Amino acid sequence: MSQAATGRAFTVFAFVLISACSEPLAPAEVAGLDDDFSAKQLAADWTVLNGESFESRLEDGRLHMRPTKNTVWYKADQGPGLIKLVSGNFKVTSIVRARKASAPGEYVSNGFQFAGLIARDPASAQPNAKENYVFNVVGYRGDYLCVETKTTKRDYSDVEGPAWPTADAELRICRKDDVFRLYKRPIGEKVWELGQSYQRSDLPATLQVGPIAYAYTDEFDLDGSFEEVRFAPVNTLDDCTSD
Repeated sequence: MSQAATGRAFTVFAFVLISACSEPLAPAEVAGLDDDFSAKQLAADWTVLNGESFESRLEDGRLHMRPTKNTVWYKADQGPGLIKLVSGNFKVTSIVRARKASAPGEYVSNGFQFAGLIARDPASAQPNAKENYVFNVVGYRGDYLCVETKTTKRDYSDVEGPAWPTADAELRICRKDDVFRLYKRPIGEKVWELGQSYQRSDLPATLQVGPIAYAYTDEFDLDGSFEEVRFAPVNTLDDCTSD
């Protein structure tokens, strides 16, 4: 190959590498996004995803999401959700409980039933689009309780589901540029545990972010409850676990 051809090839190769890298993001502007669910009705700035598949209500300072059909966030399938648009580096946190709708004092205990948080490409909502998101949920996985993390890219889902002692957890998604770190801790504890991290340079700067709940079973019996959803900007990795 000639020197000129080699130079052109290197230039094309370098362009591909550069174009595949994400640009650094600014800390997110999150003023007004928090919700402590103390109102009588859900705030109008939440956008409902797949509202025909669940019921929601506010009670005792919590948001309750209750699937009304067999539904799931997996591969190309979409489940229930409530989202707000967030641009830039952020963390979103909530105290989440996955309980039986029929017996709220008991952990959910059948099928694949979860509640938690999602960060999703808004383009996934377009007709014939592929699903692209990460999520962090707590609940029941076939035959055991777990905190499940999932990354879905163009309808392909990669799932991790290590056991967790209860169906309750404080959950967090922290974005720093193209890396998403998903954290968990027992309710009331101070130390965050990293559940999983995903590099997603394909996801845009602005994402749909908020609570989800789903019941992947015909015997759906889930009441997913959320004690506030808190948003904060992220400047450094230390911010991911600073509170």
